[in-house]
Amino acid sequence: MLLRHYENIPALEVNYGTNIFGDADNYCSLSFSKYINRKSYWKAGVGYFEKSYEYTLSTNESPDLPESGVPIDKGDDKGMDFYMDGGYYRTLATNLKSIYWSVGIGGFIGTEYLRHPKKEYTFIVGPKLETELEIFILPRTAILARIQQHWNPLSIDRWNTVWNIGIKVLLY
Repeated sequence: MLLRHYENIPALEVNYGTNIFGDADNYCSLSFSKYINRKSYWKAGVGYFEKSYEYTLSTNESPDLPESGVPIDKGDDKGMDFYMDGGYYRTLATNLKSIYWSVGIGGFIGTEYLRHPKKEYTFIVGPKLETELEIFILPRTAILARIQQHWNPLSIDRWNTVWNIGIKVLLY
């Protein structure tokens, strides 16, 4: 008997993806989930996300530039977000055997690291919405496809829409 989406079934998953809009910045996560019942589950994990941004250095901020005070050095870099997240998911459609489509709501908390124009760590926190498709390819293993929307008012880029794919393994 296949035990999928039953009460107290735990799972471990790993995901990789990129930003949908703008630069294709890397996203990856490792999560643990536990099914509440056949229609809902919770998930918690850790994640990493890159965010491209532009910066400008004035001559006062860079010792290698002349003392004119005019912004003359521009560049691009990637900010790095390290965070913990969690959420509640509800199954909207399923064939009860191998395909499950769910929506989720949750939040995240962590830090954002920027290197330019100076090294800086910023506290980040915000809500996220997502939709997830699980397709079981083996009795305990599913391929995941997901789209997430993160809102972070404290970040260099407040809105981030990410697609990702992954593998979920049931742990029973």
